[in-house]
This record gives sequence, structure tokens and C-alpha cells, in this order.
Amino acid sequence: MIIVTLRFFSVLRAAFGAGVAEVELDPGTTGQGLIELLAANNDEFAAIQSVVRLAVNDEYVELDLQLSDGDEIALITPVSGG
Repeated sequence: MIIVTLRFFSVLRAAFGAGVAEVELDPGTTGQGLIELLAANNDEFAAIQSVVRLAVNDEYVELDLQLSDGDEIALITPVSGG
């Protein structure tokens, strides 16, 4: 198992009821795998998962990136204003 830290922003903070969480993942889990896992366990997240971007260790990444033990992952949604 690997342990990663998740940081939730914007509507995701409300959806998960926290700004930060640690999760255990199987070795070899990708960013896409993480998103699918979160969507399977949270209906609010599932509804917007297609627009979520990931930043791993302060850099935006593609969803096929394999996650590593100790990674800090920011889950970010688009921002709109008016």
C-alpha cells in the first residue's frame, strides 16, 4: 500500500467535508484510478469528476501518472466568475 495526501479545494472541500485527507492506495494506482475510487464513494464528486484536474507535488499532471507513496495531490475544479 501507498499513502497519499489529498487536498480538496472549492466545491470539493464541501463534498468531502474536509480540506485534507490521507488515503491508502494500491501500488500502481494512477490519477485516473484515484478519481474513479473517489467517485465510487462520493456521489457529489461523481457528478463533477470529468472536470477535476490533479496537481501532484505542486505540478499539474496527466491522469495516467502513476502515484507514489508520500505524494501530495491537489484536486482542483474550474473556477468561474462574473
